[in-house]
Amino acid sequence: MNTKLSLLLVALLVAAFLAPLLSAQPQPLQGPWVDEVSFLKEGDPAKVMDMIAKGDVQVYFSDVRVDAAIAQRLKTDPNINYKYAFGLYFELTFNPVGPEFPKTGKLNPFSVPRIREAMNYIVDRNYIVNEIMLGFAVPKWLPLISQFPEYAKLADTVKLLEAQYSYNFEKGKEIIFEEMAKLGATYKDGKWYYKGEPVVIKFLIRTEDQRRRIGDYVADQLEKLGFTVERMYKTAREASPIWIRGNPADGQWHIYTGGWITTAVSRDDSSVWGYFYTPLGRPEPLWQAYKPDPVFMDIATRLWNGQFKTIEERQELMAKAAVLALKDSVRVWLVDQIVPYIYSKKVDLAADLSGGFSSPISLRTLRYVDKAGGSVKAAMREVLVEPWNPVAGTNWVYDAVLIGATQGYAFLISPYTGLPLPERAVSAEVYALKGTPTTSSSDWCKLTFVDKVEVPADAWYSYDVKNNKVVTAGEAGVKNAQFKIVVSYGDVIGKIKYHDGTTMSLADWVIGWPLTFARVDPSSPLYDESAVPSFQAWRSYFIAWRFVSTSPLVIEYYVNYTSPDVELIVSGFAGWPNFPWHALAIGIRAEEKGLLAFSADKADKMKVEWMNYIGGPSLDILSKMLDEALAEGYIPFKDFMSKYVSVDEAKARYNALKSWYAAHKHFWVGDGPYYLDTADYNAHVAVLKANRNYPDKSDRWAWLATPPIPEVAVRPPDNVVPGLEAVFTIQVTYKGQPYPNKRMDFVKFLVLDPAGNVLAKGSATPTAEGVWQAKLSPEDTGKLTPGPYRIMVIALSKDVASPAIKESPFTVIPQIAYFQTMVAGIRGQLESRIAGVETGVSEVRGKISDIANSVSSLQGTVNTVLALSVLSLIIAVVAVFLALRKPKAETAQKQ
Repeated sequence: MNTKLSLLLVALLVAAFLAPLLSAQPQPLQGPWVDEVSFLKEGDPAKVMDMIAKGDVQVYFSDVRVDAAIAQRLKTDPNINYKYAFGLYFELTFNPVGPEFPKTGKLNPFSVPRIREAMNYIVDRNYIVNEIMLGFAVPKWLPLISQFPEYAKLADTVKLLEAQYSYNFEKGKEIIFEEMAKLGATYKDGKWYYKGEPVVIKFLIRTEDQRRRIGDYVADQLEKLGFTVERMYKTAREASPIWIRGNPADGQWHIYTGGWITTAVSRDDSSVWGYFYTPLGRPEPLWQAYKPDPVFMDIATRLWNGQFKTIEERQELMAKAAVLALKDSVRVWLVDQIVPYIYSKKVDLAADLSGGFSSPISLRTLRYVDKAGGSVKAAMREVLVEPWNPVAGTNWVYDAVLIGATQGYAFLISPYTGLPLPERAVSAEVYALKGTPTTSSSDWCKLTFVDKVEVPADAWYSYDVKNNKVVTAGEAGVKNAQFKIVVSYGDVIGKIKYHDGTTMSLADWVIGWPLTFARVDPSSPLYDESAVPSFQAWRSYFIAWRFVSTSPLVIEYYVNYTSPDVELIVSGFAGWPNFPWHALAIGIRAEEKGLLAFSADKADKMKVEWMNYIGGPSLDILSKMLDEALAEGYIPFKDFMSKYVSVDEAKARYNALKSWYAAHKHFWVGDGPYYLDTADYNAHVAVLKANRNYPDKSDRWAWLATPPIPEVAVRPPDNVVPGLEAVFTIQVTYKGQPYPNKRMDFVKFLVLDPAGNVLAKGSATPTAEGVWQAKLSPEDTGKLTPGPYRIMVIALSKDVASPAIKESPFTVIPQIAYFQTMVAGIRGQLESRIAGVETGVSEVRGKISDIANSVSSLQGTVNTVLALSVLSLIIAVVAVFLALRKPKAETAQKQ
């Protein structure tokens, strides 16, 4: 009894001690951790650092362009924390129209692919890395990020291309002079002329970051070639209407200093060729002006559509695309940046290894370290750049940061692996044809291989715009597919709330189906020519879909698309209606009437405003459309949509949207963890507020921690000799501890010469936990001549998609030097042993004088034996060497 009482008293004391500690931990909220995030525009990171140190700003949602002063402050200021990301990159975008611009008759040298290709030799990427980026970057030749898996998988091809296209100004100049002469240009007194006038290059140079210095450097190089350069310094907002929205045939520009960000770790970059080099990429006029080589277009399209049968075939296509991309070079890639994202020590948030704080995960995890709730002041380089609309609005990352917070998604992307994480989706089952090159590594996605995937006759295949009806797979004669994807979304119909208080219905899920087909049907007032290329690509791999049940919501998707990770196929096709049908309807009505256009391209052609749901003249037009829709109970695609929404339900929705507009002065309605409270395009400020109707608690993503990126060390052998095996020891660790071998995807190695050419490659094998060996066979080393080399080790973890890449120098020595060293070593050992024997003999002689003659005789015998031993060892070494050399000689003879 006394024991029980003692235990009870101890428990009470422990509870009393822990209670204040537990109560001090912030308790999760419904929706995000903070109540409000207000964004302001500030392009100077030094000013932002001052603001963070003073407590005026807590987070900078843009990357920081590092100079010497900023680098020093990052190391020393205790008020500022930072996390690195690797998804930002710079390039030169070329106008491909020509050889003359139709409107001006001026020459465009960059209409010639060979001149664009030669620009790779004209630009010294190492100079940009060291002098402009201060080492916070690595050289870049292709649209593959060096810190992501695709680069690692294609390393042998990429390294060869990097060596082939390394800086060589004279080589580039020779090519450009040859091609300029073919165009009819003349070179006189150090300048190029065309039809009697100087060849002027109109160079759009961005001013907000290092691209200003990059632009000036490239302009200097062009002037050395004899071009006259007009340096057009522009901000993002000033440049955008010219290069991305303007017609490239107008001749307003020749080159633009492009900058891109990949906001999530990318595991599958098969679409980059189609996106950056072909009309598949975007509907804007520039992309539609691209005319790649037919072979390149075919490969890019196959990769875009996932049309390959094996992983090996995919890798072959990727390697060919890399070669052809450099031949085409409508973009000349410059650097991958290593960029810090800064924030106050008083807050914390997750950073994507690619996009930093640009990922939707970041605002979902933003919190004060010591409390729940509160307001956060955030800054960005730009705020509210281009129009927001749910069909073909802005593509700027500055807008995407805000938009991503206002919308829910079926899947988010892991900031460390690049694999999908279910947000609103619950689980998926995938049925794939046997032999399909894909795998699953997630517990939420079950993959089964089958002999046949049949498409149900009642699955939706397309939409008949003229007759306003669904065309089923049975009617279209479509019977089979490569994949059947079954996604469970849980109990969401009638439960998920949009920001204006309306509740999700099936109408929100189906509105996009007729809209998709109307935008590519010339008979529809919604027809948009710029939407056709991407639709055609989508149509080639999306087969059909079908609602299995509505409570819970289960949808089947039938597709012909291949990715090495089946989870990416699921997330690529699984929909989620994060913008409600009634808010979309007023935009549809505005475009039907020719008052606004969803895309920039159509707006330009129609001479109307690019539709903007949150600002500008569009608001008055959309407001008028809302009043009309409310008055008549407007339902877009009425014959079809009336099956899912009544006139009364439509009017109730429009009334909710009208109240929303009165309160917030915009029409942006989502379902995400934040809603857009206010937006001011003139002041470039925006305020997000917490959506406390959001289904998730604020700690949903709290498990995301520091990414365990492996660290690699390489120890070369003592000697690397042509014709002899060489073994390199590789240590893979994390925070000083061995990285578990079972968590490694692969450890590969390349042997490079000083010029960067790949001379040997292979996969390392584990010998102990965290220890791997890279072996060069006698055939591999036989290709090496004496001199300096590098071994590059590429280690990829299953837990983080960013590979660890380590280079280590080593020297190949001649065979004769190696054997001289061996003989010298053996001689030294033997001489040491002989000396030891002589010493021993002398001691024996001194102690046993009566057998001195016998000992003397024995010493002579020993000396003779030892001498013979030395001779035998030397003969053995030579014999081994000859034996190693003999097979190679025989092979050479047979060849």
